[in-house]
Amino acid sequence: MQFSTFSMNALRAEPRQQMLGKYKVEFQAYSLPENQHKTPVVFLGGAFQSFVSFKSEVELVLTTHPVILADFPSQGSNDQLAPELDMADYADLIAQFLDGQQIEKVMMLGISYGSAMSMLFATAYPERIERLLLSGITCFRRESLITLLEDSLALLDAGNMDAFATTAVCNLLNHSRLQETEVSATYRRLLYRQISRLNDNERARYAQNTQRLLRFEGFTAYPKCPTLVATGEYDNFTLPHENAAVAQQCPNATFAVIENADHLAQFERKEAASALFHGYMCGNDIRHIDGTRVYAPADFQTDDRRLQGRQRPLAQPYYLYDENSGERHIVRIHNINFAGCELEQTSTNLAVGEQNANLYLELPEAGHRYHIRVLTRHKKQLRCLIIQRDLKAADDLLTYLNEHFLMVREQTSKHDVQSLPA
Repeated sequence: MQFSTFSMNALRAEPRQQMLGKYKVEFQAYSLPENQHKTPVVFLGGAFQSFVSFKSEVELVLTTHPVILADFPSQGSNDQLAPELDMADYADLIAQFLDGQQIEKVMMLGISYGSAMSMLFATAYPERIERLLLSGITCFRRESLITLLEDSLALLDAGNMDAFATTAVCNLLNHSRLQETEVSATYRRLLYRQISRLNDNERARYAQNTQRLLRFEGFTAYPKCPTLVATGEYDNFTLPHENAAVAQQCPNATFAVIENADHLAQFERKEAASALFHGYMCGNDIRHIDGTRVYAPADFQTDDRRLQGRQRPLAQPYYLYDENSGERHIVRIHNINFAGCELEQTSTNLAVGEQNANLYLELPEAGHRYHIRVLTRHKKQLRCLIIQRDLKAADDLLTYLNEHFLMVREQTSKHDVQSLPA
């Protein structure tokens, strides 16, 4: 492979292209002359990321290794639509790309959506992977996550970009832990603006990538190479205990938590995340990097998996509205947080259940009705997901949960590792 000299202008320049039959790969490759003989590191990003997103990581890794940034069809900034491809197909495309560049072995860093592609490649082509790094690994068949993804597709198909962007921002950022992650209102607005302004091609690519995730039935094999699985300690999109469970399936894995971060850990805690990833690439001891905690996967405690406290209003009852039928149902809130709630109907009404797509819980003290989806019901009991569709309403819900004097709080510890509902 021909490597270029790195600069910010080079990173922003038009990428190189390689055709794999009808499929296009866009890539950039950088190295210092003295490192060109070393194993290159391939970066595979997640949704809404571009090559520029990896600027800091590239600058650090270049001090020791060549770097390859690659966008495969519909990934990153690659505008080629490829609805026929499934997740496993990308492993083969990665191998073909490396063949075309005459690269026998790589290290690979996969973030979010890119983590699934990386792991599938590592298991399908074990002889070609030296070290594997995964952050915020996706492809879990968790009911609440499937519901969120399906709902986002429905909003996108309806052209409701404001609600779509709100849902995406509230999925990627843990709004109940903004104080710990130090995510600013400005950052949230910028992320919202970026997502709400996706063009037609970007919307189509998001839909195709999400549909691939929903079709994917799970991993059937796990990599045997040295593997680091990392997660933000407050990641409420790909939960820490799920990341730890993946690490437990890999016979040569290390698990790491990036403190005071959520799913966007590499942006919120850039210095800690970069030091962790680069240290592992270099084979260094990563146990004492500031802002991280490292575990043997089986040692990660999962007894209390909540990322958010559960709170019970003293003021009861509340009203649940079905906008399809126009019915109003009286309910009691057993507990509620930013992610979801558990409700009890005052009378058994089997018309309220998992098939209802237009249920809204009214919270007068917050000043809004909130879209909910019923995940499970048992007699009068409803376990529900709250799907945020308006940023102002989301902020008002946080204020309600944090400050309303009619709430009884159940405190959770710093190391709770799951949101409600699971």
